Amino acid sequence: MSKKLGIAFGGSGAQGIANIAYIKALEALEIKPDIVSGSGIGAVVAAMYAAGMSSQDMIDFLLEINFPGSKRPININKIKDAKYGILDSLGLEEYYQMIVPVKVFDRLYFPLKIVAANWATGQQVVFDSGDVGPAVRSAVSIPGVFMPNEVNGEIMMDGTCVNPVPFDVIRDDCDVLVAIDPQVNEQESLAPTVYSVISGAFNAAKKAMVIEKLKTCKVDHLESIVVEEISIYDFAFYHEIIESTEEKAGLFALKVQDLLK
Repeated sequence: MSKKLGIAFGGSGAQGIANIAYIKALEALEIKPDIVSGSGIGAVVAAMYAAGMSSQDMIDFLLEINFPGSKRPININKIKDAKYGILDSLGLEEYYQMIVPVKVFDRLYFPLKIVAANWATGQQVVFDSGDVGPAVRSAVSIPGVFMPNEVNGEIMMDGTCVNPVPFDVIRDDCDVLVAIDPQVNEQESLAPTVYSVISGAFNAAKKAMVIEKLKTCKVDHLESIVVEEISIYDFAFYHEIIESTEEKAGLFALKVQDLLK
């Protein structure tokens, strides 16, 4: 009997795009998961993966989006409207709904669990039924990037606020559990500003949460990778993010292959 593979995808910001390089590497070895989970941008990637989209399909999705900063970096110091996120105007949820071939959980190619956070209570919310779109939009409500999302009267925000790499929610559903945790180095990517200091503090808190979860949940392999020379806002540099990660992704895929033997 073959072992069941579970993959948890993290990444709260542009660094989450690095997950696509890992899917590409798994495809090269014809490795497919039996269940996936995700929070933040990792939730978007996980949902596309479960809907049957290939890594190239995901790259094509990014190609169609006119990200701010495609010609020059986003000047986050000029953000004046604190009510909205800097990427709210892109209409990503609508485009996601148009492009993704499977839109409900029970028709996906393999099970998916998406993690968001309840803004009012701070509680973790796990979506695994109903429409995928609102779940993804909730999980990707990264503070400062996208405004919170309302689902059934509850305000939802980025799942990485409570569970940066949600491997624990699928531990009981697989034999081999691996997790991917893309990160940025704010100290190198930005000069000290209010935003970079806040982001650095947020990243430190996320690392602490992952360490605590590892004490009670066994992960067969946790891949922590720092995507250099970008900030969490640099979505326009998706090609650079993917290309800079491909070598490590290839080694990761070989590790997964060994774990499945």
